[in-house]
Amino acid sequence: KGGGKPWNSVNFICAHDGFTLADLVTYNNKHNLANGEDNNDGESHNYSWNCGQINYFRWDKKEESSSDLFRFFCLMTMFRRECESLRLNDFPTAERLQWHGHTPGKPDWSDTSRFVAFTLVIEKSLFTCIHNPFCSNFHCSTLTGLSFASTQIDSVKGEIYVAFNTSHLPVTITLPDRPGYRWEPLVDTSKPAPFDFLSNEVPERDIAIKQYAHFLDANLYPMLSYSSIVLLLSPDENA
Repeated sequence: KGGGKPWNSVNFICAHDGFTLADLVTYNNKHNLANGEDNNDGESHNYSWNCGQINYFRWDKKEESSSDLFRFFCLMTMFRRECESLRLNDFPTAERLQWHGHTPGKPDWSDTSRFVAFTLVIEKSLFTCIHNPFCSNFHCSTLTGLSFASTQIDSVKGEIYVAFNTSHLPVTITLPDRPGYRWEPLVDTSKPAPFDFLSNEVPERDIAIKQYAHFLDANLYPMLSYSSIVLLLSPDENA
């Protein structure tokens, strides 16, 4: 608020003696055992919930057992890298960033709320497929989905919709109305791979998108529990 810089606010996430960052992203309970204090020291309150021990990742085994997760990781990394608006140095103004709840323009900031969404205006088209040297080190270049940007984003009006539903209940949300345009799904973490990220290499991608049509035609989107989505604003060919 007020044009402040990112370093003008402090959010407690973890502590060096527990809850450590490693525990935060790997477990639901503190595992501070390495220092010999029998897990009794440090902060025990977890400011997140990960639905169990689901985030353990073996980088040396990614081709064998985690290829779906690795693909998703690579595509999300490329998406952020190619979209300069997701790498801001300053807080975005109200003209660029709008917060939403289950309905547009009505975010719920209460302690019991488990849903938040925002729309972000993309100032200019930066989605030319840039080769990512970081991903290349992990053989991301073998994923043909890295070419999604050049064809999918060029037609986007310049706005994305991002939502997080951390509730144990599903919810059908109302999307912001943009006359002459329609929201098109790109990411839905509730879907099985490869439909969690609808890049161009996804087989039957167009069919998968049409499955959302009943909701999107009414400016709605069904979100399952513990899921997040990214939607792109594209011209409505039927408008």
